[in-house]
Amino acid sequence: MSGNNGSDSPDATDPGLEDQDIAGRVANAIPHLDGNAVAGPLWELFRFDIVAAIGRCRHCGAVRAFGETMVYVDAPGIVVRCASCEGVLLRLVETPTRYWLDVSGLSYLQIDREV
Repeated sequence: MSGNNGSDSPDATDPGLEDQDIAGRVANAIPHLDGNAVAGPLWELFRFDIVAAIGRCRHCGAVRAFGETMVYVDAPGIVVRCASCEGVLLRLVETPTRYWLDVSGLSYLQIDREV
């Protein structure tokens, strides 16, 4: 792979390939983070650590820990996708006066009360 991002500019490179903290894949040029990246913003809403919660994807039925999800933060808000099918599980947008939370991609979220 040359590192070129496919643009017409000969100097263009894919910035995600050089950053080892971002888990971008060759097949998916948009870099993402793991589910830990959304722990802070969701703590402000729920007041529990969502990373250990178990969720079921409404798109493919996969049941996985929230920490295994793929988080995209390079958008107007945060988008969390299923690590199995890449379906959107959750979207969070914060404005100066409100949070907008869409969890329509989750069938359920199982939260351990002992943590």
